[in-house]
Amino acid sequence: MHNFQPISLLNSSGLAAVRTARSVVVCGFLLFGSLVNADCGEALFPAPSSDSLFPAANNSVFRVEELPSPECQYGNVDLAQGYFWGVAPFSADIDKAYAYALKTLVNDRWPHDLALLHAAFVIKGLDRSFRLSEALRRFSREIKSDNPLRRDKALAVLNQLSEFLPRISTLETGVFVDAGLSQAVEVESNLALQILSKGDKRQILLPDHDGVPAIYWTRQTAAAASERQTAIFQRYPASGASGIEDTRQQIWRVPQNMPVTGVLRSRVIRADGSPYESNCTATLIAPQWLISASHCLFTPEGSDRVAAVNFIPYSETHLAADPQKIAVAGVWRHRDHRAADQYNGEVGRYSGSDIAIFKLARTLPLTVPPVLATPNATDPWVDSLAYPNDKPANTMWASRCRGSLWREGRGRLSDLFALDCYSYAGQSGAAITQNQAGEQQIIGVLSSRVYNDSLNQAVFAALNPRLISDIQDLLAGRSAGLFVAMPILPSPSLAAARP
Repeated sequence: MHNFQPISLLNSSGLAAVRTARSVVVCGFLLFGSLVNADCGEALFPAPSSDSLFPAANNSVFRVEELPSPECQYGNVDLAQGYFWGVAPFSADIDKAYAYALKTLVNDRWPHDLALLHAAFVIKGLDRSFRLSEALRRFSREIKSDNPLRRDKALAVLNQLSEFLPRISTLETGVFVDAGLSQAVEVESNLALQILSKGDKRQILLPDHDGVPAIYWTRQTAAAASERQTAIFQRYPASGASGIEDTRQQIWRVPQNMPVTGVLRSRVIRADGSPYESNCTATLIAPQWLISASHCLFTPEGSDRVAAVNFIPYSETHLAADPQKIAVAGVWRHRDHRAADQYNGEVGRYSGSDIAIFKLARTLPLTVPPVLATPNATDPWVDSLAYPNDKPANTMWASRCRGSLWREGRGRLSDLFALDCYSYAGQSGAAITQNQAGEQQIIGVLSSRVYNDSLNQAVFAALNPRLISDIQDLLAGRSAGLFVAMPILPSPSLAAARP
């Protein structure tokens, strides 16, 4: 009967579908150059095959002692990784990381745990064990493997390496495949890493849409880039993608240019009194305030009897088995949002009103609140961080997509933008960000996937001046016409079993 069938990105599964796994965590385990394993034989950093990238927060096998001896291989392996990643309280220092890595060599052979760091040292010019082309081939092999964990860990190493190399913009100088600067090539990103400077040209590193690095050249006049904290090696859909290409990339550390995010867990009571539990993604927009999707507060049948909502902020030091939970004290949904619109074809109203604001029971640290803005129609690229239900619990995944206006909002409704990348349940409510004025600004909220004869893509509800003004009013304690408060009414039978 209806042409549109929007499908909520959370309604295809609730918490029951969330797989349990070890959380990705990090811990400040070193005390300025004088810590080793107590038995000098157990590696603290997880093995390359582990889901984790950093040590577990509850690992306490380190003790203050003298520097590791040359025979203490794994103590030096851990120190090399600690300095490379900048694990607190150390600052990232690739020269010290390389120095400790050299202590791990046995008969000039590198340990498997440092294989990717070895390639990174070659790219940086610290190590001459093999050619630059071989270092790039090793990263290419990992990224092109059929193993997403190997791929994403390789991309994480490259992005950390980018903190140690000059970043330049090729926007005004162009990119060339040859050192003679005669064969220009079109590239998706103008942000590059400088490998060397030679005469009137620079050798640079740029990724393709899978994040695979390759050598190019640009003119010496290329300007230094200001986007220090932007991830360079990130996957994104190929040109002309239909929205079903899964380019999500696991990351273990929040980029400093992105807002603070976390899992929003809600419990809503069905008409028969049974609980419905779900995951969404929420983003901190002020020390005590979150933005997410309205549909995260409803059951698939339309019940809005909210019993409890909790926020689990992403942390490099939390454990999946015992994450930090912060209660939500107040909820305001868009007043035009109706769960029934999901099934009756009113996609414009369902997704065009799919924005909600949440007030936490306590504040969280937030140095600089993200800017709320309207989309820049001349730049299609947008980013998001989310917690999909088809991935290990509480793990964070980044998406870079192209957005295009699909339907204009009417009255109080938002414009809807279609995305050319894949999304899954649990990503609902993720803030959509766009690089404006040199920073990532929030321009919308991920809503649903729309299926019809012409579209099979996820859409997001865009912010507009009226929405931004009303959100600011809510944060200031004033009434906001676009939002209506929803009570949180714990069910007596469920009071002892909050999510």
